[in-house]
Amino acid sequence: MKIPFTLLAFLFACFTFGQTNLNDLERVDGRWKKKGDSTSFTGPFVEYFDNGKIKGTGEFRDGLVEGNRIMYNEQGTVVSEKKFTAGQTNGRSIEYFDNGKPKQEGQFRYGKEHGTWNLFYETGGLRATLNFFNGTQDGDYYEYSEDGLLTAQYYFTDGEAGYSPQFMDLTKQAEELSRQLRNKEAIALYDKAIWLNPTVAQAYFNRGACKGNDFDFAGAIKDYDKAIELKPDYMEAYGNRGNAKINTYTANGNTKPTAEQTASACEDFHKAVSLGDKSIGTADMIYLYCNKKNK
Repeated sequence: MKIPFTLLAFLFACFTFGQTNLNDLERVDGRWKKKGDSTSFTGPFVEYFDNGKIKGTGEFRDGLVEGNRIMYNEQGTVVSEKKFTAGQTNGRSIEYFDNGKPKQEGQFRYGKEHGTWNLFYETGGLRATLNFFNGTQDGDYYEYSEDGLLTAQYYFTDGEAGYSPQFMDLTKQAEELSRQLRNKEAIALYDKAIWLNPTVAQAYFNRGACKGNDFDFAGAIKDYDKAIELKPDYMEAYGNRGNAKINTYTANGNTKPTAEQTASACEDFHKAVSLGDKSIGTADMIYLYCNKKNK
């Protein structure tokens, strides 16, 4: 059975009419009341922009917001939906861009962020995932590029950014093994650490150093490439990568590589210097392999 259009219009008009204009209410001691009333207001309400378009809707119970609170922009698009309990955000919360796509979503627990929250790009892609406990950022944090690549990963403890305990334990053990020149064992632990968090430039740098010490210069160069990709101003990585490029020739008995063979390494050395590298080692490599008489 179809409801006649006139009846639909009448029902909508009654619904709108039943909502109290927020301008007819006032907040007294934290609770909303009708102007002139002594008791707190209970019932649905609506608020408007100056041009008469709806800005938001909701409901009061005993003068406090209760249930679903919806906000709109002047074009009539929903910009946020939040659940309330006794005047506090409590439950699912979602905000939208003007194009209607989600901007961020998560849960509140009595006024404080709690659990997993997702942030989005205006195009719709996931921008970041973060976790809260009782209003404080706590736990895993992941950040993504617009094309979906993981670009940053942290672990928050009481609001402070760091790395997960397991990641830190693995890298600490690997560093100790590398100091003992147990490079293969150290590399195996760095492999595990990087699998847990593939966004830490220093982990690639350290693994690259271990590979270089184990005469795997090609593997070292790949790790330095990744470290520089993650941290473009990584001065030490440029210097080490230059050394690894030279060593690919000298370790095979070619003690006098050509200028063409050393060109890429020299670019790395000069880049390291431009970033502040004043070490004797880098200066010596430039003198030995990058001066004009060798070109």
